[in-house]
Amino acid sequence: MGASVSTVSNASVSARGEIAVIVGGTQGIGRGIAVRFARAGAEIWLVVRNEQRGQAVVDELVKVAPSGTPRPRIFLADMNVKEEVFRCADEIKAAAGEAGVHYLIQNQGGPSNPKDIAPNADGFDAHFAVQVLSRVILAYELRHIVTRSSMAVAAAGVGSKHFDTQDITLEGVKARGEYNYVASGQRDCTMLDAAYIAIAKDAPNAAQYTHVFPGFVRTNTLSNSGILDSEIKAWLFWLAGLILGRSVEWYAEIPFYMTANPEGRKLVEREGEGGVGFWDEKFKNVGKSPALEDEETQRVIWEWLKRNVLVR
Repeated sequence: MGASVSTVSNASVSARGEIAVIVGGTQGIGRGIAVRFARAGAEIWLVVRNEQRGQAVVDELVKVAPSGTPRPRIFLADMNVKEEVFRCADEIKAAAGEAGVHYLIQNQGGPSNPKDIAPNADGFDAHFAVQVLSRVILAYELRHIVTRSSMAVAAAGVGSKHFDTQDITLEGVKARGEYNYVASGQRDCTMLDAAYIAIAKDAPNAAQYTHVFPGFVRTNTLSNSGILDSEIKAWLFWLAGLILGRSVEWYAEIPFYMTANPEGRKLVEREGEGGVGFWDEKFKNVGKSPALEDEETQRVIWEWLKRNVLVR
């Protein structure tokens, strides 16, 4: 972490009486963030695809939460199906009522798998649907009820200055055999940055919108994605994670600091722009994706999302 920023003060921060919606909280970073908020006394609402895994996390959260903390809730939805994402958003809004929720932290998805590019029922490959489109839908649909922070945990502020607005779904890249996690990652980052900029402008309250790069955290994300298609690759990744990676528990302090800790919120307010900011795991404001310096690119991406994704 940066020398001028420390999460030490997290230890004294209470989230009692607050609600944190955690998407993708059954494993890895998402589970770690859910545990961190539960330890601080927050009521956790988990959005999960697998009810059994969700219940296992609920049992874990109950054990770490202070006495008197409301029991965590589960919202079931497949983030690869647009209809289910909208339904989940409606259920969260109904449960929250006029009081709303305090935090929305999205961790669903992961690196793309070049071998898994078949379109889903909505016409998008599963990676794009989960990593980008589901996050945009939830952030947009819940913008009226999130009162403090809406955060996406994913690569932020990266990509090239050129963004092909004629091939947003990367069908041309796929046809040329050039689709990989680098190409999709740059596209994903640019689109999430663009979406959060637009949603922050449209949000009716003072919630902060942040897109935070997790860095190298020791999880099973790559193994589960199918990218590590050999034992050698899996072993090398495990070894690199052991040497270079940070633990999930270590990383979870960062989203907690930036959303629930008054010190972190002041940092976001001071260095963010227009209620939105893009950060790395060292608390460096990395700025938006370079392609979005072109206002026309920002506009075209947002119009594409409104036309193709944010419609029921």
